[in-house]
Amino acid sequence: MVVGVRPRVELSGFWRFKPDPGDVGESSGWFRGFDGDLIYVPASWNEQNPDWDGYGGVAWYQYDFHIPREFSGLTAWLVFEGAGYLTRVWFNGLSIGGHEGSFTQFRLRVNGVRFGDWNRVVVKVDNTLKPDSIPPGEGMISTYFDFYHYGGIHRPVYLEFTRECFISDLFVTTRHDGYLKVEVESNCGKTHNIALELIDSGGSTVYSRVVESRGLVAVEDRVKVEPWSIEHPVLYRLAVKLLINGEEHDEVMERVGFRTFEVRPSGFYLNGESIFLKGFGRHEDFPIFGRSLPGPVLVRDFHELKGINANSFRTSHYPYSNQHLDLADEFGILVILEAPLVGLREQHFKDQAYLAKAKAVISEMVRQHRNRPSVVMYSVANEPNSIVDEARVFLGELISHVKSIDPTRPVIYTSHRHLEDKALGLGDAIALNTYFGWYSETGDIEAGVARVTKLVDEVHARYPDRPIIITEFGAEGYPGLHHDPPVAWSEEYQELFIRRYIEELSKRPYVRGLHIWNYADFRTPQRVYRVILNTKGVFTRDRRPKLAVRAIRELFAGLR
Repeated sequence: MVVGVRPRVELSGFWRFKPDPGDVGESSGWFRGFDGDLIYVPASWNEQNPDWDGYGGVAWYQYDFHIPREFSGLTAWLVFEGAGYLTRVWFNGLSIGGHEGSFTQFRLRVNGVRFGDWNRVVVKVDNTLKPDSIPPGEGMISTYFDFYHYGGIHRPVYLEFTRECFISDLFVTTRHDGYLKVEVESNCGKTHNIALELIDSGGSTVYSRVVESRGLVAVEDRVKVEPWSIEHPVLYRLAVKLLINGEEHDEVMERVGFRTFEVRPSGFYLNGESIFLKGFGRHEDFPIFGRSLPGPVLVRDFHELKGINANSFRTSHYPYSNQHLDLADEFGILVILEAPLVGLREQHFKDQAYLAKAKAVISEMVRQHRNRPSVVMYSVANEPNSIVDEARVFLGELISHVKSIDPTRPVIYTSHRHLEDKALGLGDAIALNTYFGWYSETGDIEAGVARVTKLVDEVHARYPDRPIIITEFGAEGYPGLHHDPPVAWSEEYQELFIRRYIEELSKRPYVRGLHIWNYADFRTPQRVYRVILNTKGVFTRDRRPKLAVRAIRELFAGLR
């Protein structure tokens, strides 16, 4: 993610909001302005008003704000870090574009700015869930996935200003031995200079260089730095400036860490040392805020992750916010960055238009986060129903596409079809979601453990050159429900289930990662087998620990 040092006008705050279930707003001219209720941005709309709670469809946002006269002469860009599912935007009554997808950042060029005056942005958000959405479904209840389909402007919005020539993309590759490669792309067709400066946490410059460019330039070098690791997540600031005749026309700043992550047949390696991935699946979900996790909650989560001896998580089942992954960089937590392709069915694998849309979403995800030291792997899909031959072609295309954008990181997808999966073995590692002892063998944890160990033995025999990570395992633990002996839904059952899985699977040398499902309880669509929430979290939705937390802390401490 490129962090600009460009002038900005932040647009977080209280906006006007109006549901549009009949989709009449556009024909009625709402893009010029409308009367509505107050809503806070960034946050999902669903829990900010009981009347909007189960709403999935079209809704409108409006915000009036002042732009300083000092920005006159600069080009304005309206940046959304996450909104959707379908977003269309007007600025002072003029359409400036739109975007498909809820979880990736997009920017729209703004014309008609009134400098030194008040301006109005109007946003139409359509959260209608369809079979060709990413992720897919058929309405708020008939989702193809098991988490709540929030709507709205979930993440920060701001207006950013650039000069005529600016830096349009930045790709930074590092290794723990000090290798540095910086690829800078600009929109500037005339000859200019790119100045690089690497700055340590104390503010000292440890490396600088100036090179000539005409739009795209790559610089490779070796620098003397401290490596980024789980124990010591050392970060540097990389300042990149665009200079024309010695005058600065643009500057962006990226935080980078020097680390090497590899997948070998024997497992996962960070900076040349074997590492066991221990952690969780997570969701961006919190009361009232919906898909937008407040900063204090994120800080609490990362302190808990370190305190429970976790070292990694997967962004199930979509890329997370910039702030979320900023903290992963800061705390030294390894991240499997997952695309929002969850619940794919057979028809998706045969649809070339859907494949093209999936590639576009993945491109945005990778380009937004590929410079982060915490992001060590990509996952292109979660639990696709990949039991047909077309699935292998589809997932293979996605994996190749990711590697064409970022060849430096391994790629996986997570399978729940196991040995029936036609695409199993395509990724750099094998990722399995298993719930034996919960969805099957319910109430009999030992039978479930026997079945999962048999499965991983069989998978290893078939793919001996691929390490295995169990990306999901867990059981519901309803908060405050206790029973002796442990029975399904009790906190005791959840604790024993997780304990036995970790004890037995960690004995297999080819199982090199265990991610518990889930870190915290999260909201789901209405289901007869859910009480509003999925309670597989080892913390409640408001972050109170369950019985399993102590056992996990002890067991994770022993996995090195």
